[in-house]
Amino acid sequence: MGDPSDETFKSFKDLLKSTGSEPEPPGEEESRGWTLDTGEEGHAAQDAERLGERGVTPREIVDSRPAGFGAMDTGPPCYRDEKSEEMELVGSFRVRTVFPAAVLSEVRSLPPDPGPRDFEGRLDLRAETIFTIDGEDAKDFDDAISIKARPEGGVEFAVHIADVGHYVNSGTQLDAEALARATSVYLPDQVIPMLPEEISNGLCSLVEGRERLAFSVIMRFDSEGRREDYEVKKTVIKSVKRSTYKAVQELLDREDTEDARAIAFLEEPLRLFETWTRQQQAQRDARGSLRMQSTERVLVFGPDHEVVACVDAARYFSQTLIEETALAANQAVGDFFRSRGLPTIYRVHPEKDPEEIAAVIKMLEDFGLRVPDKDRLTGRDIARLIQAARRKPNADALTQRIMGLIERAVYEVHDHEDVATHFGLAREAYLHFTSPIRRYPDLVVHRWLHRIASGEEGAREELCTEDFLEDLNEVAQHASVRSEVAQMASRALGDLKICQYMDPHRGEKLDAQVRRVMPAGMEVMLTDYNVTAFLPTRAIGQRGRVKGPTLTIQVGRGHRSFSEGYAISVLLSEVDFLKLQLTLELA
Repeated sequence: MGDPSDETFKSFKDLLKSTGSEPEPPGEEESRGWTLDTGEEGHAAQDAERLGERGVTPREIVDSRPAGFGAMDTGPPCYRDEKSEEMELVGSFRVRTVFPAAVLSEVRSLPPDPGPRDFEGRLDLRAETIFTIDGEDAKDFDDAISIKARPEGGVEFAVHIADVGHYVNSGTQLDAEALARATSVYLPDQVIPMLPEEISNGLCSLVEGRERLAFSVIMRFDSEGRREDYEVKKTVIKSVKRSTYKAVQELLDREDTEDARAIAFLEEPLRLFETWTRQQQAQRDARGSLRMQSTERVLVFGPDHEVVACVDAARYFSQTLIEETALAANQAVGDFFRSRGLPTIYRVHPEKDPEEIAAVIKMLEDFGLRVPDKDRLTGRDIARLIQAARRKPNADALTQRIMGLIERAVYEVHDHEDVATHFGLAREAYLHFTSPIRRYPDLVVHRWLHRIASGEEGAREELCTEDFLEDLNEVAQHASVRSEVAQMASRALGDLKICQYMDPHRGEKLDAQVRRVMPAGMEVMLTDYNVTAFLPTRAIGQRGRVKGPTLTIQVGRGHRSFSEGYAISVLLSEVDFLKLQLTLELA
């Protein structure tokens, strides 16, 4: 488990400072800013006027939003109570949980489904075999796929993305709220959406059997999996099937299950996608892209919404299939802007500073991991280090240390001369286009892609003006911060849930494995519960010294040593709901 009480919240404040949103000290002003009040309609009206003013910046739009925190009307009971532990923690991250009245008013004016007038001027793909693949619990389907073999070899496939921009227009309350949120927040047991559910789960969701508006990227690949050309079109589609990763994997593995039989009619396109995906993986490996399989732990909830287990999430090849199609579509749209010499918001993954890399390399060598002696490490080098680490008993700790070679990805504005680079993917001019329901930068890209592709008069000139580029940079910076805060909030809520899960086990003797050592103590995996806890050095002795994977602690006149990957017995001595941490003693 993480400890957000000190370092995390310090970094949270630093993040907010970078966009001028540092939290005010607790008090009357903070309370007024985060409580829905009777003046909301007035604030909304002022906001609407400001959105129409020339020269109002994205930062000013965000800062002028009316109150957005309060009990939610969907999800588990704890999120419907503003004073619950969960909601208090969500509020500490300044996450907007309710939609102001003006936003809901705009939503009510929208139809439940698109109509014939919405289809005018669009490529009609309703007769195509288009389908979605998502997790079993997914409700917002923002991407669908289709594929067919080409007579000359290779495939033509399309990625169809919900056309959110058709309904969420610049200058509206919906758009201002989406900008302020910048991202959906995915908690262990709740989704806090960027857009109201009437849009994200309804009107714009590519649900099975319903006509939907889409922005489609149609790509043609040769028999070796190399892209030959592409085009982007506004379309109208109808998904023939909502399938899941599990069902698709069962079909690809030729398992005779009910779910696999239900999608048997999709076997031909899925086999084409399987072959194409493996070609793309080989090409990524050749470029030096970072391709790794990470383990994600998920919480299982009981009938009363209590945590009953923490398990490793299943990982399927079918997930890789969707990831590769999204990468291809995002790359094609990035190439569209680059080839036309136009700026936009790209997803940038910078290389680590050489001095920081040198320090990490030295540390890894102390752990017996040989780092390639070369001027510039690639993503493939890092992936190979992780593969080597997984063969060791302290694999989890080594993987965490190896990730110190990698910087965080951010959103930045670039053009064809200052080309955006993505270290992990080994790509240039890569952006986010495929999730406009849950990421604001994708929505911005959609708008400008349509304006440029449709040849709208003056669009190129407007996109390149100095004032607009300054605004675009503000949007990119704000989106980067909110994305990072969303991840921090998700981790913190996960830690809270683990504390609730383990609280009844205080004082119990538990089997454990040393996961990572440091002078202050050990991160320990409680093997029967699949959760981590902290065993401080002071609970054993004093003067902890670390050499490689081993922590040595002075105990009286003697010493005790603990090495990563080895089993120990512990007592759960404390469940700290302030630090969100489980603290242990030796049994």
